[in-house]
Amino acid sequence: MPAPVTPKPVAHLIEGPNFTPGRVNWDADVEVHKLSNNESPIGSSPAAVEAIREHASSLYIYGDADGLPLAMAIAERFELDPARIIVGPGSEQLINWIIQGWADRGDEVLYPEHAFQSYRIRARMCGAVPVAAPETGLRADIQSLLDAVTPRTKVLVIANPNNPTGTHIPLAEVKALREALRPDVLLVVDEAYFEYVNAADYGSAMPLVTAGGENVIVTRTFSKFYGLAGLRAGWAHVPSSLAAPLSRVRGPYPVSSLAMAGAAAALTDFEFQKRAKAHNDKWLPWLVSEVEKLGYETSRSEANFVLFRIPGGAEAAQALEDALTEKGFIGRTAHQNALPNWIRFSVGTERAMTGLVEELKAYRGQ
Repeated sequence: MPAPVTPKPVAHLIEGPNFTPGRVNWDADVEVHKLSNNESPIGSSPAAVEAIREHASSLYIYGDADGLPLAMAIAERFELDPARIIVGPGSEQLINWIIQGWADRGDEVLYPEHAFQSYRIRARMCGAVPVAAPETGLRADIQSLLDAVTPRTKVLVIANPNNPTGTHIPLAEVKALREALRPDVLLVVDEAYFEYVNAADYGSAMPLVTAGGENVIVTRTFSKFYGLAGLRAGWAHVPSSLAAPLSRVRGPYPVSSLAMAGAAAALTDFEFQKRAKAHNDKWLPWLVSEVEKLGYETSRSEANFVLFRIPGGAEAAQALEDALTEKGFIGRTAHQNALPNWIRFSVGTERAMTGLVEELKAYRGQ
């Protein structure tokens, strides 16, 4: 009997790939510490929570079609032109819209080889060709990226600092990349972890857009530092010439009224921001140090997570992830980022951090 005829999606949707989120193990018989998604270990901005409560009674009303209230709040906080702020449900979705709008079928989307898996997936979902440029020491290599540019390259995405490695490149190198890049190639700098960085040579690429970089977009998110991962809000600072095209890709009502209210309030909750930074500044170096004392090599992250290499390869890394998950400490291997023998854990609460290290010691027989 012949197979039934059904509507078929385009080939690149059938072939995948799929995004792999961090694991959850809520059925465990132990206290669970979810350290797989780089979420805030100190909760959400109280100001954001209060703003959401105040706006909850008006859910029957559409929010602003262009997300203007949030764009205005962002512009005021960072001294930017609100006409060049595009808001969306998280920076990942904004990058998806950028790839949709600037990479046609057969065009190339370029990124460092150990970049956030979404860049590769979003390129494929648009029918574009994902291209990974080799890194040096788990760090984006500017010359390698430039060498990988071809006549078909339309978008180059780089996260600074990067996920899952947490490594960064100095602002001077970002500037050099932009200066050497063909002007018709769109450079997207994903700064989802910008707020955590302490490296002296680091700097935001935002001034490159402000100064007239017609081929530079910088994206940010409210998910990590502001503790609003479940709300879904992010934004992009774009050249004037790209604002209208990106708005057309985005469509109307990009962010819910609750997300706009919460995100805008979080921007001015400086006490929460101070606590978030202080917590990460304490526990990130502590966790890196403890993991290295156990003999693991780390990437020396500048973000809010630690990535370390597991001797014995991918099977050993998966075995460690499984063992720690059984104990309630949920991390994730970086196999989707071409690092199958590395595992990443987010900075969590004090209880999560000390408990994780104790379990690592037990696993290592120490």
